[in-house]
Amino acid sequence: MRVAVVGAGVAGLTAALRLQQAGHVCDVHERWPGLGGMAATLDVGGGHLLERYYHHWFTSDRHIVALCEELGVGPIDWHPSSTAFFLEGRSWPFTSPLDLLRFSPLSLRDRLRMGLAVLRLQRAGRPVTEYEHETARAWILRQMGERPYERVWGPLLRGKFGSRADDISMAWLWGKFMLRRQLEGKEAREELLGYPRDSFEPLWTALQQRIEAGGGRVLIDRPVARIERAERSGFTVHAGAPQSFRRGHDPRAFALAPEGPEHYDAVLATVPSDIFRGLLHGDLAAAIGDDYLGRLGRAEYHAALCLLLELDRPFSPYYWTNIADPQIPFVGLVEHTNLVDPARYDGRRFLYVANYVAPDDPLLALDRDALLAHYLPGLRRVRPDLDPSWIRASWLFREPAGQPIVTVGYHERIPPLQTGVPGLVLANTTQIYPEDRGTNYAVRLGGEAAQELLLSVGAAAAGPA
Repeated sequence: MRVAVVGAGVAGLTAALRLQQAGHVCDVHERWPGLGGMAATLDVGGGHLLERYYHHWFTSDRHIVALCEELGVGPIDWHPSSTAFFLEGRSWPFTSPLDLLRFSPLSLRDRLRMGLAVLRLQRAGRPVTEYEHETARAWILRQMGERPYERVWGPLLRGKFGSRADDISMAWLWGKFMLRRQLEGKEAREELLGYPRDSFEPLWTALQQRIEAGGGRVLIDRPVARIERAERSGFTVHAGAPQSFRRGHDPRAFALAPEGPEHYDAVLATVPSDIFRGLLHGDLAAAIGDDYLGRLGRAEYHAALCLLLELDRPFSPYYWTNIADPQIPFVGLVEHTNLVDPARYDGRRFLYVANYVAPDDPLLALDRDALLAHYLPGLRRVRPDLDPSWIRASWLFREPAGQPIVTVGYHERIPPLQTGVPGLVLANTTQIYPEDRGTNYAVRLGGEAAQELLLSVGAAAAGPA
């Protein structure tokens, strides 16, 4: 088959690799002038690359580590992590169980109750289905009490999900405790996080080379603007013109490429649900049906807003600082060079200022300098002696579909990978469940999507039983 893969993020590139390995030819169309999706890199100068959004791997992230091994990409370095919680005017270490016992914004009773609640959840080993019809807020209040919710979990949920914080399913938090943060043995005292020695870019390059070796193409700055059913079979795919990314994310705003459409036997899309719906033209939406389209329409996202700063000195002693101060207009500080030795970057230091905001939040309209000015008072609450002269450079990135909003009953609204139209498959972050989105699970999703595409086409070719 000749397959169009829409999106050169982790899932799209992995899916194309798996289809290529099965003997098919894939063209991967990407809106952004780079590979990797939210894990795409930027050149920060001096021959160094960094991801546009902060990334690391957990020791439980076996899918992406296995992919690196398969492609001969590496090495992956594993570094001790350090986490803090900013509250009451200071950063509290929050890496080990001992740090929890020292967390004086909560009473000793509340600290013990919070730790025991997490331990009981992990040791009980109950399936996620037992938590899908309850909010995280209700579970925390019942199992930990009001004060831990007010001081710790409430601020974290509001930072991630804003006004939807009280609606978030306990299934989402279950995934954090059960699938990523369940540390045992030595790692219970010192969590290790992985980062590829030469950034994520060698992995994207290796995937591109494998896809192209199979006769396919990886087309950056060349999104898909429209998908139609072909007259006889397969699909007609209209590409967007170069520089379409400057028109935003909506494919309906793209000018069409001058060379005209191409025919494909199948299409595997890895774009957000609303973008996928905007790609469907002619009778394709009707063929998918109202139920599937309704699931696409009910998908909710918060935007990721990430300001990357280069500093001339360390900002804090921690890699990851969660912000629980309501007067600070961002949710986290991720100091990359407190995980990876700054010597890797000739002594330069990099800090991500992380935020998740509603799609209509005014912060999304600010340019880099205006957002930095808005953030400076909050940065000074964490580091009172901060002077703007410390900032050597800055970069700003926005992703409208940064975080799916996982509310109660979410599992019932997830669209299947197979759209119901043979040869047309959708794979995006809304379908990563009960885990949270991330590069590791995107690798798994890409493999599953490739398999579903082959099953879909095979079933259609076989005809009715």
